[in-house]
Amino acid sequence: MDTRRVETVDEIIAAISDIAANAGRQLMFFLPDARDEVWSSPALLQIVRSYATARSHREASWLFGAVGNLARDHGSLAALAQRLPSLVLLRQADVDFTLPAAQGFVANDRGQLLLLDSGERLAGIFTNTNERSRPLAARFDEAWERARPLSELRALGI
Repeated sequence: MDTRRVETVDEIIAAISDIAANAGRQLMFFLPDARDEVWSSPALLQIVRSYATARSHREASWLFGAVGNLARDHGSLAALAQRLPSLVLLRQADVDFTLPAAQGFVANDRGQLLLLDSGERLAGIFTNTNERSRPLAARFDEAWERARPLSELRALGI
C-alpha cells in the first residue's frame, strides 16, 4: 500500500494507529485548527499513550496553529500531556513563521503520512511514500523549534 484515501473517523484513527505502530522516535501532529473531536477521542489518545510509553526516547509532538479553546474542547488531550509532559508535547506555531503546511497532517519519522483535507469534513490521504512525508517533517521540525510551548495548560491543573 503506497497511498489510499481515508474518509471516516474509524479509517482516520486506523491510519494514525498504523503511523504510530511504525514510528521510531517521533510522532508528529500538525493541526492548523483542532476543531474536530477526534483529536481528543479516547481511541486516539490510547494510541498516543501506547506509542509514547512503549519504549524510551519517544515523543508525540502536537503543533497547533490556533489554540483558543484547546483546554475546553480537548481537555483529555491536555490532561494526557500533563501526565506525560516529556512524551506528549503541545506547542503553538509562531504566527510570524510559515506553517509547515496549509492543511493538517500526522506523520512519523519513518515516512508515513496522513495528509488531511482542508475542508470541513475530516478526511485525508494516507501514504507510505517518503517523497511526500520528508519535506513536511522537515518543515514541521523548523516550525516546532520556533513554536511556543503551551505551558498555560499545566497551570490550569486539568
